[in-house]
Amino acid sequence: MLFNSTLFLFLFLPLVLAVYYLAPRSARNALLLFASLFFYAWGEKFYVFLMIASIGANFGFGLLVEAWKGRRAGAWFLAAAVVFNLGLLVSCKYANFLADNLNVVLRWLAFTPVHLRPVHLPIGISFFTFEALAYLIDIRRAKTSAARNPVNFGLFMTLFPHLIAGPVVRYRDLAAALESRSVDRAQVARGIRRFILGLAKKMLLANTFAHTADALFHLSPAELSFSAAWLGVICYTLQIYFDFSGYSDMAIGLGRLFGFELAENFNYPYTARSITDFWRRWHISLSSWFRDYLYIPLGGNRHGPERTYFNLMLVFVFCGLWHGASWNFLAWGLFHGLFLVLERLGWARVLERLPRIAQHAVTLVIVMIGWVFFEAKSFAHAGVYLSAMMGLRGGEYAWHDFWGRELALALIVGTAGCCPVWPALRRIWRQLLEQAPAWRRTALAAAAEFASLGGMCMLFAASVLQLAAGTYNPFIYYRF
Repeated sequence: MLFNSTLFLFLFLPLVLAVYYLAPRSARNALLLFASLFFYAWGEKFYVFLMIASIGANFGFGLLVEAWKGRRAGAWFLAAAVVFNLGLLVSCKYANFLADNLNVVLRWLAFTPVHLRPVHLPIGISFFTFEALAYLIDIRRAKTSAARNPVNFGLFMTLFPHLIAGPVVRYRDLAAALESRSVDRAQVARGIRRFILGLAKKMLLANTFAHTADALFHLSPAELSFSAAWLGVICYTLQIYFDFSGYSDMAIGLGRLFGFELAENFNYPYTARSITDFWRRWHISLSSWFRDYLYIPLGGNRHGPERTYFNLMLVFVFCGLWHGASWNFLAWGLFHGLFLVLERLGWARVLERLPRIAQHAVTLVIVMIGWVFFEAKSFAHAGVYLSAMMGLRGGEYAWHDFWGRELALALIVGTAGCCPVWPALRRIWRQLLEQAPAWRRTALAAAAEFASLGGMCMLFAASVLQLAAGTYNPFIYYRF
């Protein structure tokens, strides 16, 4: 079930909200748990039992790790929990990838290849596996206590706003709200606005860019020209940002409707001035997970430069593979890891000598080149596409063959939306209000609120019209 579907918007969500607010507070977590399991089962059917098994196992492991904390047995229980969770993830997500690559070696050695049927990838497994691992490790580190209520723990694992594509949440951040929470009108209003903004990002911007990006990335090598290749990667760069940040906005907004404050996941990543800065701004919940549970335990930057470079590359090997069982994703991870190492070797100092606009431009071009590996279907495809971006191909299609007023408008709005334009306008507006007389301040604030409400209604209506036209497509991060 997608957030941007009529079934979710006009049946599931209103029904869940109505039942939730009518129910006594003591029953609300159980109701939300049931609704979240139903939400998952709608798309995954019997794989919901895999989710339930993961909840039960990790609830038990949490109690064992805490009961034996500080003793060797606690470490063994944690190790068993890590093996269980990673085993579940590997068997579902990487089994076919590993078998396919093993078969290459077996054929080369003249052995009989392994025959493995395609293994289904349960939606969201990368997210809820990492959330379970963080929960167990935090118990071992004494940063949180083990859950005593299985309903509350199950809700943490399955809360439908973040279940499918994040943000990657941590139990310690939701523990208090799972025990007791309240929702006021201001929080509901902020939640609705955030959800509508995310829906509009997805329906009005990401899907518009997706139409052009998909068409250009599916061109044959003979058809791809320099200008068409750059238009395609620009559209994909904007598509993946508004697609994923739109989902995150919807998740945060939905969380607020039920009294949960989920972590922010993006901070204008395309305004970054280095790749290091980019990863402080892009998919923040995942990058902070890798920092806290892999990079720092490996030693971080505490054991000399060579060890630091190794740790960075290893983290981004796993970061790439986390996104998908493919050599392309591994290459994307290594590409980013390489630039993080280069920045520590001196590239950062080179960037600092450039004008700020040049720092932004260089970083953005590096990120866009990386997105080619992320979107391409194979290394060969990525190579063809990158050669076209370098002007080494003279395909028959140029950028203007894919141009239109809708795309032009989306590019203008999308480019502005990638920059902190709206926060800057709000700061200017607040300054104007502070300088205005009291009577005018009240009138201006009321007018601004009315305009904001009207704008949100227009965005929602436009998004629903796009939805009714059948133009939506699944979120990119659903496949991870």
